[in-house]
Amino acid sequence: MIAVAVPHYTWDHQARAEAALLQVTWPGWAVLYGTGSRLFHAIATWPTPEPVLLCDRTVEGLKSQMREAEMTAIVQRWTITETTDRS
Repeated sequence: MIAVAVPHYTWDHQARAEAALLQVTWPGWAVLYGTGSRLFHAIATWPTPEPVLLCDRTVEGLKSQMREAEMTAIVQRWTITETTDRS
């Protein structure tokens, strides 16, 4: 049996670069691109009652979901604070 060197390929350079840039520009999120799924993924790294994992086919779609998740978290925190203060 002869061993043959297999070249190493990196797939989806542009998409992976976009995910890396999003990772840097959106603190509080771990962002990656799945070469198998062809999806962008974002995982909230701040404390949440349930894990927040978002997926989208485009960076723009993922950003929109991330904004919505952040706003939802702010509203929930505000609601909890308001309820606690009234008690």
